[in-house]
Amino acid sequence: MPREKAETPVWKLGRAESTAMRVERQIKEALLDGHFAPGDFLGSENDLATQFGVSRLPIREALGRLQALGVVDIRTGAGGGARIAQGNPALFSEALAIQLKLVGMSAEEIFDAQFTIEVAVAGLAAQAATAQDIEALELALENAQALVGTQHEFTQASMTFRNAVAHASHNHFLEAMMQAIVHVLYRSLTPYTTETVAKGVIKRHQELLNAIRARNDEAARQVVSQNLTVLREKYLAARDAAAKR
Repeated sequence: MPREKAETPVWKLGRAESTAMRVERQIKEALLDGHFAPGDFLGSENDLATQFGVSRLPIREALGRLQALGVVDIRTGAGGGARIAQGNPALFSEALAIQLKLVGMSAEEIFDAQFTIEVAVAGLAAQAATAQDIEALELALENAQALVGTQHEFTQASMTFRNAVAHASHNHFLEAMMQAIVHVLYRSLTPYTTETVAKGVIKRHQELLNAIRARNDEAARQVVSQNLTVLREKYLAARDAAAKR
C-alpha cells in the first residue's frame, strides 16, 4: 500500500545562522520528526525557495550539503529535484571511523567498544541468520582462507567476514557501528597480521560460523569473547614492544 504523503512541515525563521544553514537544519529536523520517509519528494529548488521564502542560492547550498551527508538525492533536468535518500549506513560508518581518529580514540577504547558490540552481534546472528546470510559467511570465510599468507588482503577479508556476521544480526544500528570499528581496526591490525596469526583467525572464524549455523547464540558469544580477549592482549603487547624499540 503506497505511503500517504506527510503533511508539509512549517518552515520557520529562527536562530542566528545563515539562510542555507537554517534550511539544512530544518530539513534534517523535519526528517527526524517523521515528516519525511526515504523516497519522499522535497521539491525543486524553485519549490523550496518558495516554501522557505528565500532565493534559490541558499537552497542550492543547503541541498548540496544534505546530498554530501547522504540525506537527499538530487536529480537535474525536467522532473528533477530533491528526494529523501534511501539509508546507507556505510556513509555513517566511515564518517564515524574518521571522527574516532580525529578525537584521538585510544586502541584500548576501540577494543572495549568492539568487545561490547561484536559479542552482541554474534549472539544475534546465531538467532537471526538466514540461509542467505550463512552462504555469505561461508563465502567470506573461503575468501579469507585463500588469502592466508598475505597481509593487507587477508586482514581486509577477515574484516569482511566480521561485517557479514554483523549483517546477519539484522540489527542495522549494530551493523553500522561494527562497520565503523572495522574501518579503524583494519589499519591498526594489518601490521601484526602474520601468517600464523591469520591461521588462528581462520580457526576462530570457522568456530563462529559453526555456532551461527547451529543456532547456538551462547556458543557464538563465547567464541567471539575469547577471540577478542586474545586479540586485544596480542595487539597491545606487540604495540608496546614496537614502541620500546
